[in-house]
Amino acid sequence: MSKFKSRPLKLGMLVSIGLLLFIMAVYYLGSKQNLFSSTFTITSHFSDVKGLVEGNKVKYSGIGVGTVSNVEIISDSTILVEMLINQKVREFIRKDSKVEIGREGLMGSKMVIIHPGSPETGSVDDYERLTSIKPVDVEEMIQEARKIIDDGRMVSKALLEMSDKINNGDGDLARLINENSITTKLSQAGDELLAFTKNAKAITGKVNRGEGDLGRLVNDTAITHELTFTLSHLKQMATRADSVTMEMLLFSKELNEGGGVLNRLVYDDEMAQHLDTTLIKAGHGIDEVARTAETIRKSWILNLFSGRNKKNKEAN
Repeated sequence: MSKFKSRPLKLGMLVSIGLLLFIMAVYYLGSKQNLFSSTFTITSHFSDVKGLVEGNKVKYSGIGVGTVSNVEIISDSTILVEMLINQKVREFIRKDSKVEIGREGLMGSKMVIIHPGSPETGSVDDYERLTSIKPVDVEEMIQEARKIIDDGRMVSKALLEMSDKINNGDGDLARLINENSITTKLSQAGDELLAFTKNAKAITGKVNRGEGDLGRLVNDTAITHELTFTLSHLKQMATRADSVTMEMLLFSKELNEGGGVLNRLVYDDEMAQHLDTTLIKAGHGIDEVARTAETIRKSWILNLFSGRNKKNKEAN
């Protein structure tokens, strides 16, 4: 009989314990979701929530202060995120506070992080919209790191192929590394350059000592004076040549534009013809005068007088 009485007691104890655990779980979950505390709502707009969902935590300076209550698409580039925040922390969240989406740990769930603002802006009001900032995405960083690693592998492979070609190939770089003939040629070129340098040094020494024509030209001031004097005379001659050229230009201008006899002789065809005719007539006149003089000389009257004069000269 006692055995049957103990069963209901055990059953009651089991139900009581289960109910207590259920109440504790509900209270725990409710406290996590701020169901049993006074809350207020703030909002923010994001272009990408990076997998944020309702129920994710909201932290302020690393301390949990609320949960995400709603995630709603407003447009193709704007997503509204509403957050339930514990009333006790309202005074610490300012109107110019910034929010961003972060992650709990390296691979944990998403959460919203509220950054402190300026005290002079005042505490937030209900449904205050806070400015969002673009977060540092760990996945993008991992993708970039993978890309860098892949690029590094490609570079390493290319360097490995290049080193293999250098060690086993016959290119210029391989010949430079593996052959000694190039080094010998470079050494010969260096010796020739050194000999050329010595010769140049010897020539420079002779010039400095005034040896040879080049040395005299460099060190002898008398040659410099002679050159200066010659250049001065050349300059004077050039000046005179310029003066003569100018006079010739003026003369040619006057000849071309003037109305004198010379201009008419050069450009007036009629005058030239008259001049030719006059010269011809003058030539004929001179011939006539010459013939007249010859006739007079041979005439008997002139011979008569010239004979008497001759006798008088002989008598005397």
